[in-house]
Amino acid sequence: NDTTKWKESFLSRMALNDNKAGMEGLDRDKINKIIMEASKGSRFYENELKREQQVNQRIEKMMLQKAQITEQQLKKARAQFTC
Repeated sequence: NDTTKWKESFLSRMALNDNKAGMEGLDRDKINKIIMEASKGSRFYENELKREQQVNQRIEKMMLQKAQITEQQLKKARAQFTC
């Protein structure tokens, strides 16, 4: 599901980085929920939403371009790069 992927990607940038000394054993999910709740409405949060939307739009555009490439165009491009 695209919405789930988007949320996971967005949450991964907003989430706690527990790769530091003394951070082992923390309830990561609980802390991430607190971070998300505290961040909502902030300029950082809104900026991250915009960035995520821009990335998703670029991916969609690339996927559409990829779908329009014909087999003939693909063979021609491969021939150019293998020489």
